[in-house]
Amino acid sequence: MPDSSASPGLSVDPVKFVADVERVWQARDGIAAAAGYTEDAVVHYGANQAHQGAELRAWPARWFAYAKDLQIKKTYRAHHGNCIASTWESRYTSPETGKQVRESGAELFYLRGDKVCEHFMWQHSWNEGEVPESKGFSTS
Repeated sequence: MPDSSASPGLSVDPVKFVADVERVWQARDGIAAAAGYTEDAVVHYGANQAHQGAELRAWPARWFAYAKDLQIKKTYRAHHGNCIASTWESRYTSPETGKQVRESGAELFYLRGDKVCEHFMWQHSWNEGEVPESKGFSTS
């Protein structure tokens, strides 16, 4: 059973926090997803890419419009200080190819109060049934 006690610098139950984020993403609620970030929040992802400001506020709704049938499961992994770590698995239909896309990822949420002020994401995506041959490492 995960330890859901708040640590110094963390004012939320970290297990409940991840479950609440999952609930919002499962509902594909762009307004609620954007409301979970502080005004000065930054989301870091990909090759030194970032969302912030108005772009960050629009990002969840844009993603939900793209991945209309998104199914996602987030799992609490750990917390320390004001940081909560989680992983996720998701699937959706690519509107460009019609293929089922699978994803797995990890993320770090740094909180100020009960909102995210900095969010780091790493993920891997692949078309269902087209998992590359395992070579012991990934270059994609």
